[in-house]
Amino acid sequence: MADQSIELPSDDPVIIIARTFDAPRALMFRLFTDPYHLVRFWGPEGSTYPVCEMDVRPGGEWRLTMRFADGSEYPTNSVYLEITPPERIIYRDAPLDRSQWQDSLPPAQMVTTILFEDAGGKTRIVATVRANSIAARDMAVKMGFGQMVMASYARLEAYLKTL
Repeated sequence: MADQSIELPSDDPVIIIARTFDAPRALMFRLFTDPYHLVRFWGPEGSTYPVCEMDVRPGGEWRLTMRFADGSEYPTNSVYLEITPPERIIYRDAPLDRSQWQDSLPPAQMVTTILFEDAGGKTRIVATVRANSIAARDMAVKMGFGQMVMASYARLEAYLKTL
């Protein structure tokens, strides 16, 4: 079993999800920034991605549509705030329709920081998802956000064995 944890601080509207993978940091960073690889492990088991477009640079968009077995789809859009290979990725949510934010983005609902820490040839990934309030964070947890990330990490562990 991999070293993994989910933390929900009582006084900070964040979800902190950490897991250690038996793979080098540069590879792990590449898997999170290349749509070819990302669609093979992102999301819960059985989900697919008819859309995964990544412009991996500060200000670049990440458009993703998750499709479930019943045919339902969940589109998301994010904007990268910081890309520091192979150490860090920071992105935030954005409206699906770019015409809603031609000149400036509305305030973020969630900002995600993914750290890739070298752990002696392995990589410890620490994802910190910051919501606008503890209530918003708790709603995301109630809707299964943490379990979805852990499912992605389980799929990532299996995918690493195919590389």
